[in-house]
Amino acid sequence: MQRTGERATLVKALSTVAVTDRRKRARRFLQGLSTDELRYMASYLGACLLESDLHPRYVSRGEIAWEILQYECCRDLNPQHTQRVSCDVEHKMILLLEYLSSCRCGVALKVAAGSA
Repeated sequence: MQRTGERATLVKALSTVAVTDRRKRARRFLQGLSTDELRYMASYLGACLLESDLHPRYVSRGEIAWEILQYECCRDLNPQHTQRVSCDVEHKMILLLEYLSSCRCGVALKVAAGSA
């Protein structure tokens, strides 16, 4: 029961990151994801907020992909992060890329190692 509440909260919070005319689409996309996948996205965006590096400008898909990869590399360096780079993590990275690309949100860049 608690997990359902967490999931709904994550969907609501993550969908508000999308630009206004894409929020409905973002919400539909997010509703199809697992709680774990939503947590991964929230973790990435949280790290970006800590770095104060959200950009209102359009960012290319390639730039987004690069920054997601940098984020994952930083997580690997963090001793609190388990060392399990797997297909699951790659899947989450792809979902995050698709979400950020499609919702045209203020995409985050330059996530530093200390914030992951």
